[in-house]
Amino acid sequence: MAKAGGVAPNILANDPRFGHLAQLTTRLGDADLSTLLVYLVDQVDAGWLPALAEQFHVAGDEGWRLSQGARQQRELIKQSIHLHRSKGTRWSLQQVLATLALSGQISEWFEYAGKPYHFKIHIDLAARGIAAATLTALEAMINEYKNARSVLELLALVLSNRSAVPVLALATQGGELATVYPFQLESLQQRASLNAALAHASVEMVTLYPAA
Repeated sequence: MAKAGGVAPNILANDPRFGHLAQLTTRLGDADLSTLLVYLVDQVDAGWLPALAEQFHVAGDEGWRLSQGARQQRELIKQSIHLHRSKGTRWSLQQVLATLALSGQISEWFEYAGKPYHFKIHIDLAARGIAAATLTALEAMINEYKNARSVLELLALVLSNRSAVPVLALATQGGELATVYPFQLESLQQRASLNAALAHASVEMVTLYPAA
């Protein structure tokens, strides 16, 4: 704990004219100065964070309205210099979304054959949902960090629910018993070609007797 130095000398404490000053210097000597180190963003009292957000230009539509809790607010303040240096780039948009724990995918116009200088953003909200006022703040923040000539063509919000699903298993076994009896002959057919042949031979004998 940092302490202020310079306690009033005894000569001042014994002087009626400087008695109050002596008491004040004693109180300052016991003061905790760590809360005055406001630029130690991870340690400064949370009450100073809105003032720091104003100073580093991340208040309002530049991310502050979408921050959830002191942790995101501190991270936004720490990232502010980098965000403003790259303002107007795809990286700055991606970075501010990541800082605010928003899983966003940015697609430029040339990646989906769209109109020149247009872009789309798909944000996975997981299961946390989003209010109408928050959606308005999100659109305003995107307009703050996007390139001036770029046009937000689509802001798609995906709400998904991921939970453990019980594993069910089912086994079944089936069979069929068939009995085959001896084959019974019910009809008999035969198909074959029939070749018939006929031969005929005749002989005629003539006897001539002597003429009378």
